[in-house]
Amino acid sequence: MDISTVIMMLLIGVFGGFISGLVGIGGAIIIYPAILLLPPLFGVPPYSAYIASGLTSSQVFFSTLSGSLKARKKTEFSPPLVIYMSGGMITGSMLGAFLANLFNAAFVNTIYIIIALLALILMFIKVESRSGEPAFNKPLLVIIGLFVGIISGIVGAGGAFIIIPILLVLFKLPMNMVVANSIVIAFISSIGAFIIKLIQGYIPLEDALFLIIGSIIFAPLGLKLSKKIPNFIQKWIISILIIVAIIQLIF
Repeated sequence: MDISTVIMMLLIGVFGGFISGLVGIGGAIIIYPAILLLPPLFGVPPYSAYIASGLTSSQVFFSTLSGSLKARKKTEFSPPLVIYMSGGMITGSMLGAFLANLFNAAFVNTIYIIIALLALILMFIKVESRSGEPAFNKPLLVIIGLFVGIISGIVGAGGAFIIIPILLVLFKLPMNMVVANSIVIAFISSIGAFIIKLIQGYIPLEDALFLIIGSIIFAPLGLKLSKKIPNFIQKWIISILIIVAIIQLIF
């Protein structure tokens, strides 16, 4: 592996890990297009959509693992929310990882853009957060988790970029609770996709290593900083990342 690839993967991993901790996502919303689009700028041969998806799944798995170790200690952490939604997501993500082989690269990119647009629309819907201890519709959590898991498995993402708007709008949870739980949900749901794509040979280990190193170091730092950032700023950061990713993939 040449030094250009090492530097590129480290930078992508650092940014993805930091963002995953800061706003409770796995970083896939920006990592996937970055892996597709940045290699030529570093003089590195481009990756296929399948390899980019595999590398993204490895980054999501390790960055959310790193962030989850911190998040589960927060008072906002809710085991029922995590168990039911991630239970549906891990099943869906494994199914999605298998289904990804049936689609071409253009279709995978299209799915990614459609889901990102949906997440963006949800981010701008204003709802009042519920006060007090939230009660969850457990079957609904499982069903939504299954659907999001299938989509995230196809793309190689943890699915947190769509989990966050759903928890904010549909379940009316406060932002601090969403961030604390979404990164743990994203970690659990990423397990299936990561294992399947590793078995399928879509994760070049040398490339993934430096991506992972950057992620696991900076995810806890992002999570620590998230406590000091107002909710509306976190929402705008997520929205901007989604917009940037959509523009990159379209153009």
